[in-house]
Amino acid sequence: MSGRSALESYKQGEGWWQTEISQIKKNEVNIRGYKMEDLIGNISYGQMLYLLLCGDILDENKAKLFESVLVAGADHGPRAPSIAAGRMAATCGISFNSAVATGINLLGDSHGGATEKGMKLLYETWEEAKESGKDLYQVIDSKLDDMLSKKEKLPGIGHQLHDDDPRVHRLYKLAEPMAAENEISGVYLDIAEQYRRLLAEKKNRPITMNIDGVAAAIQCEIGLPAEAAKGIFALSRGMGIAAHAFEEMQTGVLVKGPCPNDEELVKYTGVDNRKLSGGEQVR
Repeated sequence: MSGRSALESYKQGEGWWQTEISQIKKNEVNIRGYKMEDLIGNISYGQMLYLLLCGDILDENKAKLFESVLVAGADHGPRAPSIAAGRMAATCGISFNSAVATGINLLGDSHGGATEKGMKLLYETWEEAKESGKDLYQVIDSKLDDMLSKKEKLPGIGHQLHDDDPRVHRLYKLAEPMAAENEISGVYLDIAEQYRRLLAEKKNRPITMNIDGVAAAIQCEIGLPAEAAKGIFALSRGMGIAAHAFEEMQTGVLVKGPCPNDEELVKYTGVDNRKLSGGEQVR
């Protein structure tokens, strides 16, 4: 980042906005150098997303694998905060798109950010193994021990509800034949599984990988940047948020809160039975 202001850049002959993504002229729309009319009907949603983000068109098998990740993350019911928020917003008299945006705006580091953290860990692990010349599994073991000593959570591992996440098995089943055929490297799928296996050994109990873990591995396999992961997940979970917000709008229910009007569900923990006396100062 140069630190120059936008106005300084503009005065030096650069565009007010500069982009390598799209070139829009009268009666002409070009994306990464391709004419839009050539893309329409010839590439899939996953290929288009990858083209916009990375500048290349994925082959059909990789695109199908990528789209499988988008499908797998689309919905997890109203127990997910983003879905619940979208549904609550839909009862408050705002527009449909605003209700969808409300749900998407809940996606961040804690809810929706594990894929990005997982991708960074997988990329770092593979780079460290290559640069150091150490055995890959020794690197994984060392990094995991370091995380555990710092009480850091391993991203993409464990789930509040599932102890054997069915989405993970399906995505591995789709990805592993591609690794066997060298369509993808398979190294990131292997690293993710080794982290899960080693953690289960160290904790001496079964541990499941979750959708974020396998999504991280697959997105590394096709070369997506880790920093794009939360945005990609927003596009995936956004489908579910839209569906739930739309469904809730059809019920006609108004102003539905996060829980029923049950005193046991919302506990007051403040001072009780205070009274004003004439001499008290009001701050």
